[in-house]
Amino acid sequence: MLYYFFNNLKKKLIKGLASKGGRNKKGRICIRGRGKGNKTLYRYIDFYKRLNQFGKLLHFFYDTNRSSKIVLILYNNGLCCYSILQKNVKVNSYIYSGTFFNYKKIKVTNGFSLPLNLMPLFSILSNIELLPFQGSKLVRAAGLSSILISKDITNAYLKLNSGWTYKLNNLCISTLGTNSNRLYNNEIIRKGGKNRGLGFKSKVRGVAKNPCDHPHGGGNGKRAKPCQPVNAWNTVFKWKPTNSKLYYKLKKRKFKAI
Repeated sequence: MLYYFFNNLKKKLIKGLASKGGRNKKGRICIRGRGKGNKTLYRYIDFYKRLNQFGKLLHFFYDTNRSSKIVLILYNNGLCCYSILQKNVKVNSYIYSGTFFNYKKIKVTNGFSLPLNLMPLFSILSNIELLPFQGSKLVRAAGLSSILISKDITNAYLKLNSGWTYKLNNLCISTLGTNSNRLYNNEIIRKGGKNRGLGFKSKVRGVAKNPCDHPHGGGNGKRAKPCQPVNAWNTVFKWKPTNSKLYYKLKKRKFKAI
C-alpha cells in the first residue's frame, strides 16, 4: 500500500529535466566539456516551510540535483512535499514547519523549521532563507551547517562554515540540524563512464588539436612542451595567481549584511 502511495506521488511532485549539453538556443557549444548524461528527474522541494503544521517523515530518497538526501513529509492537513533531510532524523518521526510554535508543549528537535527569532541561541542551523518569504538559499549542500551566535529585535547573526558572519532578518525561516550525507565528498568516480553519465565529457589536450583551435596545436608528430603554456584563448594559466586582489579584500572582511 505504501509503495502504491509513493508511485501516485511521483506524478505530482516529479517532472522530467532536460539537459542542454552546454549548448545555447542556436545549438552552438557555449560551455566546453559538457554532455547530455543520463536521464534525470526534478523533484519539487518545499523551501518555504510556512505551513504551521506537524508532519510525519515517510521515506528517504536520493536526489540527482543535490548532494544531500531528501525526505517525503506527510503533514496533518493532508499535504505532501519533499524536503532536505537533516542528520540524525529517522523515519516515522514528527517535525514541525511554520512561524508559530509553543515551546511549553513540545521540545524543538532536529528537522524543525522555524523563524530565526524562535530558534534557541547557539543552535546548529541549515536550509536558511536570505530574505523572508523568498525560500531557503543558504547552507543547502551535504554536511553543511551554521551557528546562530546572536540575536536582537530585528536581526540575527549567523556564523557560516566558511568563517563569514551573516546578518539576516529575524523572520527568515531555517531548519534545526546539519544536512545529511556528510560523506558525499568521499565518493570515488571509478571509471570514465560514470563521469559521462553525470554529464561531463573528457577534454582534449591542446597539443592534439589543430593550430586553428589551440595555440599548442599543429606540427608533425609529437611536439615538445611549450616554454609558456597557455589556454585556448592564449592567456597564461600556469605560474600565475588566478584570484584577483578584490577576492582577498572580500575574504578579509568576513562580514556580510543583507
